[in-house]
Amino acid sequence: MTHKGTYAASREVRLAEHTPYTENRDRTLGYLLSLDADTMLYGVRRTFGADTRGAVPPGGWEEPHGLLRGHSLGHFISALSLACAETGNTALSDKLSYIISELYELQKRSHGDPAAFVTACRPGSVREEDMSRDPSVWGEGYIGAYPPDQFALLEMLAPYPEIWAPYYTLHKLLAGVLECYGRTKNETALGIARGIGNWVYARLSAVSPARRAEMWGTYIAGEYGGMNGSLSELYMITGEEKYLDAAKMFDNGEIFGGLYEGRDTVANKHANQHIPQLVGALAEYEATGDEYYRRAAENFFDIVTAHHMYATGGVGRGERFFDGDRQAENIDSDKNCECCAAYNMMKLARGLYALDPERAEYMDYYERALVNHILPSQSRTKKRHMHAGVTYMLPVGPGARREYSDDLHTFTCCHGTGMENHVKYWDSAVFVTERRGVPTVYINLPAALEYENAELGIKLKLKAHFPFPEAVLTLSGEGRYDVKVRVPAWAEGQTAAEGEHFAPGRYVLVSHGAGESEDYPFSFPYEPRLEYLPDTVGGRRVAALMYGPFVMCTRDKSKEFITLHIGGDIKSCFRPLLNREAGAFAIAGLGREFVPLYLIGDEPYHTYFIIE
Repeated sequence: MTHKGTYAASREVRLAEHTPYTENRDRTLGYLLSLDADTMLYGVRRTFGADTRGAVPPGGWEEPHGLLRGHSLGHFISALSLACAETGNTALSDKLSYIISELYELQKRSHGDPAAFVTACRPGSVREEDMSRDPSVWGEGYIGAYPPDQFALLEMLAPYPEIWAPYYTLHKLLAGVLECYGRTKNETALGIARGIGNWVYARLSAVSPARRAEMWGTYIAGEYGGMNGSLSELYMITGEEKYLDAAKMFDNGEIFGGLYEGRDTVANKHANQHIPQLVGALAEYEATGDEYYRRAAENFFDIVTAHHMYATGGVGRGERFFDGDRQAENIDSDKNCECCAAYNMMKLARGLYALDPERAEYMDYYERALVNHILPSQSRTKKRHMHAGVTYMLPVGPGARREYSDDLHTFTCCHGTGMENHVKYWDSAVFVTERRGVPTVYINLPAALEYENAELGIKLKLKAHFPFPEAVLTLSGEGRYDVKVRVPAWAEGQTAAEGEHFAPGRYVLVSHGAGESEDYPFSFPYEPRLEYLPDTVGGRRVAALMYGPFVMCTRDKSKEFITLHIGGDIKSCFRPLLNREAGAFAIAGLGREFVPLYLIGDEPYHTYFIIE
């Protein structure tokens, strides 16, 4: 029912500087510092009739009349919390405390019984001017950048785009204040979370289970993010049963039940409407020990990675899953692989791994998505109005070209998750368990780092030069402990450590004696290989070219598939082009140069190729 270990805390893990990870992080830190707190509070203040303090309103999905406004504020709070935990930057912590304090004061203006609120709008006749302006009837605990009319309309099964995912937006705020409490122990943030939990419990308790099931099955309008997970977390923090009861009110039986039985119930469904539901189901398992939730989440992960995933770790076309094993026919030059979907699939992998840290396949996926989807999702170029531009989609079709958000006018869900993604590269690198008094440290990600736990007497350093495969693990400290280094699935038996070979998908074990200091060099050699999609394009096989963990792309603006003529031995077709001083590499062959996806900038590229 409980984790067998824990991920190392931010204060214990330090990433080496001047790597692609820390470059992305530093751009994001600059953006978080530059983003005006009053701008992000604009929508909530306006909704509650409070002074907006001359702030410039945000744009995109956050514009003042947008039906999803307020969700990015939740992501902003999460990102600030993560950044404060890693850096201790006082300007960031001051900004975070200010936002939490202002939200709490606004939340106190909401009064009344949450279940008693009634909207003057009706499905087919939804106008903002008809929505409530009176917080005294919204229900105690309510907080948001629009009045609760959308929630009442969802209960009437109003469709998208008349309404737009009210519980999703509320979840982002709840997740944000819980992140703040978890990272900084801000009690005011926990108070806001309690208020939201109380409001949700009261509101949904008055809705029949049958109607709730209809709500959660409604396309986009019924999207609720990971509300079940955050409410489960709130229950585990407070011990108050009503929050667990509220979490269960979001159980999507139509989806969960089939997944529990091993059936694909998400084919042709909105991808990121459902991925967070299974992340939440895993939290429900942690809270209850009910295997129903765990098995549904495990089967979902297996189904998605086996039958819906591209080589980057991304999924879907135009925000939707499609029929399983139809990836090739759904390749698109600009509409594949929503970044929010990868963000949540990584959360799911992280949660599943924590339940069984010997299951290296979860971290194999995490690594795949990290280096091929999240790392490339941020622009490596800063502009005047784009400190840390991020993509909505990370397309994989012929001649694909990424588009990046700006600082203020193009807020989307992926802009929100993009604020979080790049300030938590340390988040899953180290996992620690303890058995019979001896700690075991799992090293899972290809990042140069230092980990120190004074209480356990652990001090280790992984010296690596990302993106190259060689590394040296130095163990020291006064404690006795074991270290397990993940052998990636892509290593294909080529992994070498002290002259030995190890099977991929497992761990190399080394032990540290108290007070000793030892170096362990190892290498995961990169070899070119092809990852084929299960279906074809016009009867022709299609594959991504991989090199170690990296998806290798070629720059080309053609919208037609490029054909690679590969003979019997793929290794003979390519030679490495290394620039160790610049920390970059490519492979050349078949008349082309191929580079990791994260090194592609604004130029068009190809990720998949017809293979002959």
